[in-house]
Amino acid sequence: MASFGKKTRNPGWKPGDHWVQCQRTGMIIRSSDARLEWTGLIVAKEVWEPRHPQDLLRGRPDNFAAVGIVNPEAADVFIESGGRVAVAGLAVTGEAVAGTSLADLGYAVPSGTFNANTL
Repeated sequence: MASFGKKTRNPGWKPGDHWVQCQRTGMIIRSSDARLEWTGLIVAKEVWEPRHPQDLLRGRPDNFAAVGIVNPEAADVFIESGGRVAVAGLAVTGEAVAGTSLADLGYAVPSGTFNANTL
């Protein structure tokens, strides 16, 4: 019979069965009614919790390399439309306007990179 929740601390003398305090509930219980939890706490049998099985799993490293025939990465594509040169994904913070080029925004375009005659 468990001593958990008894009103008195002395329900009878048992030789070698000393009193301990449950570290979860604060109740005074007999040592025969206490269990050691995986967290290191001494708790009553009624509030003892086993360790969750997911705590014991280990992750496996992923092999994210492509297997088989793989296409190489495509080169960047520069688009000319209406005599203006625009680079996809190139913008200055706060000044990106759809359909405009860097030259339209007042930035100098390096001569070795683009054809300056088409601007």
